[in-house]
Amino acid sequence: MPRRSTKKERGVFEKDPGSEIWWIRYYIDGRERREKVGRKKDASDLYKIRKADALRGVKLPTNMKSKGVKFEALGKHALEWYIEHGRKDVKNFRIRMNIILKDFGDRVADEILPSEIDAWLKGHDWSPATKNRYKNVFGKTFKIAYADGKVSGNPARLVEQRPEKNARLRFLSADEELRLRDAITKRCPQHMPELDIGLNTGMRKGEQYSLEWPQVSFRRKRILLEETKNGSSREIPMNKSCIAAMEALYESRPHEGRVCQSKYGKDLNDSRSWFDLCIKDAGIQNFTWHCLRHTFISRLVMAGVDLRTAQELAGHKTISMTVRYAHLAPEHNQAAIEKLDSLKH
Repeated sequence: MPRRSTKKERGVFEKDPGSEIWWIRYYIDGRERREKVGRKKDASDLYKIRKADALRGVKLPTNMKSKGVKFEALGKHALEWYIEHGRKDVKNFRIRMNIILKDFGDRVADEILPSEIDAWLKGHDWSPATKNRYKNVFGKTFKIAYADGKVSGNPARLVEQRPEKNARLRFLSADEELRLRDAITKRCPQHMPELDIGLNTGMRKGEQYSLEWPQVSFRRKRILLEETKNGSSREIPMNKSCIAAMEALYESRPHEGRVCQSKYGKDLNDSRSWFDLCIKDAGIQNFTWHCLRHTFISRLVMAGVDLRTAQELAGHKTISMTVRYAHLAPEHNQAAIEKLDSLKH
């Protein structure tokens, strides 16, 4: 059977035939440029990007052939950029960057291939969402360096995004809540108000544990979050259960600084010191603090609250985030579809 010939793609080639390491060749202002890429598909994708940039008049860095910049230098520069620009996710960026630098810090940045980043992500037992966050760190680091002319391109652009399947929305059942409250009462009753605030506001853990008293208005029954995950401020109304929990903390803790403090008056950064232990005592499986937020939203929807209002209360930037909970209101959907019957003559 004759061997089927493969169509050659202009500008994409193997410098050493059979090496499976592909390069691209293109021209800028009449001068030939060459870049080592790796996989053929990645080379083909990058070639299209380079051609499109050339057509749009995007100026490429003058030091394309500079091979001396280590990725560690780019990482430090990117971290400085995050701090300088007041990015709220600088803590997570630093943590992820330190993990990346263990394997890529000594590498020459321009020699890092998309296939290497992809293989590195595959080699970690992380969820698709976590892998995408690390890919974003690579991407942002190269993007900042590219803008400063320190590298010739951004290999992370050619690493495919992992599909993030929305996992089952884990929320607290009535029986589990009773068991959890019993466990907290026995182990650390002073933390019960923190649970009540979480269940009745749906605040993210970082929002709740960075909350300070000036942000709480008992008179207006409101909590003001000035900096949220989606970058905007929002107000959260307090119901009776939340107000009672806030009052309990106000009476037993100092009235300055953070709302959530230890019994010794020390600010708490999160719930790790007690929540996980109580979850274990209660025999509750696959449940984290963030599931309290799922519980808050789920209970709103199951109580018949419309999705737009639930979106506002949860602080979701888009309605698509809230729609994930729509299946919890079958009665509401049934009532909506039955309205069509009234239109029949």
